[in-house]
Amino acid sequence: MNTLLAISKWLQKLQPFKVQLTTSSNTEEEDKTTVRSTIESGCPSLMRENGAKMMPTPYLLSGWLQTVYLAMQARKKDQFSNIEYDRHLLDLHDGGLVSLDWYPIRPIRRNIRTEGEPLIAIPDPKTPIVIIIPAGMSTSGEYYIRCLAKALYDKGGFRAVILNHRGCCNTPLTTPRLLSGDYTGDLKETIAHIQNIAPEASIGAIGFSVGANILTKYLGEQGKNSNLAAAVTIGCLFDTAKTFNRMDEPSFFNDKAFQPNLTAAIRKYANQHRDMIINGNAEFDFDAINKATRVKQLDMLLTSKAAGYNTCEEYYQAASSALLVHSIATPYLAINSNDDPVVPVEAIPYEAIRSNPWTALVTVDHGGHLAFFTGIFPKIWYINPTLEFLSAFM
Repeated sequence: MNTLLAISKWLQKLQPFKVQLTTSSNTEEEDKTTVRSTIESGCPSLMRENGAKMMPTPYLLSGWLQTVYLAMQARKKDQFSNIEYDRHLLDLHDGGLVSLDWYPIRPIRRNIRTEGEPLIAIPDPKTPIVIIIPAGMSTSGEYYIRCLAKALYDKGGFRAVILNHRGCCNTPLTTPRLLSGDYTGDLKETIAHIQNIAPEASIGAIGFSVGANILTKYLGEQGKNSNLAAAVTIGCLFDTAKTFNRMDEPSFFNDKAFQPNLTAAIRKYANQHRDMIINGNAEFDFDAINKATRVKQLDMLLTSKAAGYNTCEEYYQAASSALLVHSIATPYLAINSNDDPVVPVEAIPYEAIRSNPWTALVTVDHGGHLAFFTGIFPKIWYINPTLEFLSAFM
């Protein structure tokens, strides 16, 4: 333990591990209260007198180590993540279905409790609500999602709801439409549903990876009509072509850990819902799908076809949220890592963020993809900045 503490102090001196903030300097009359000014006054985790820092866990000093460690914690339960959800199934206009997992409780609940069911304090109807959109193939059961949902309520006073993607988390797939990074309709319908059942509540959103890309794209599409008070993204893909090209590059961790695990999850998802998938308009080669060993192969054989595109490249172009960042008109904070093994730095639209007073970007040196572990005993760093940002606008 003393050795680890010594290493931590040495690394602190060796490198500042500063948090880099990128925002617009626009101070036009209509933008008197900019996202930057709000961060400066309301987000101490990002703006400290001597510079905000994200000190990575000393034994997780690379993007791959951070990312692999996160995957290893997927089903972990501790005092930061041990929660139970209140599930609601939401029917969508096209016959699709998504599951909404609420913590601690959804706004509408049956009046009669079953025998032995604990009495739960029902939050005030004005309690602000935060939608969490997981990464692709991720669900409400992931460690990082549970930690965030618990912190949102326990520390921030927010009611959390996880939007599980179609066909994920024991949710039936009822149409041939699959999870894809280009489609924002499920998020739009979820927001409308929440407005209907909790009309007095302010609504925010947090997205991860593909979920972050969907959220960013939605905000750009809707402009001032997003019906969200604020949004935060973690590890947003932004430019999906650059991101998936990076994901396809050979490396030890990519070839031995990331690609095998993610492709296995996608193949399992496809085979689980095979009967529904083949009812769509496209033709699918399941022999080729089951032999695929790279995510990009599966995007070509499955995801792009199911979404109605002729080529994988067409799908990536349509899914790229970077093209819509300039149209965002909701307070927006993106958190990315410079050593993310999935999202390259060149995929991040720095200029679009600098030119839009509604948007801000925070980058750290060592956070991997969605991990951002800090401290000798790893804790997720981005939770506090996220709570501060949402609290400032909600």
